[in-house]
Amino acid sequence: MSTIELRSPLDPETVPDEWWAERMRNHRDRLLAASDWTQLPDAPVDRQAWADYRQALRDFPATWTPGPTVTFPDAP
Repeated sequence: MSTIELRSPLDPETVPDEWWAERMRNHRDRLLAASDWTQLPDAPVDRQAWADYRQALRDFPATWTPGPTVTFPDAP
């Protein structure tokens, strides 16, 4: 698992959960976009492992508690 520190110019105690959620989703979306190539038919990777990772990223928001840190699953 890799932990990401979400940055805010405000005191973390006063930041609304929606703000943290938006930042988390933005970062998650970048991770998904960076791994799009792994699902191409001729990609030289374990496509199933990458598909599982990508699904874990999609499912992540449902299990995350909003706050200044995010621990995403590690890429295969």
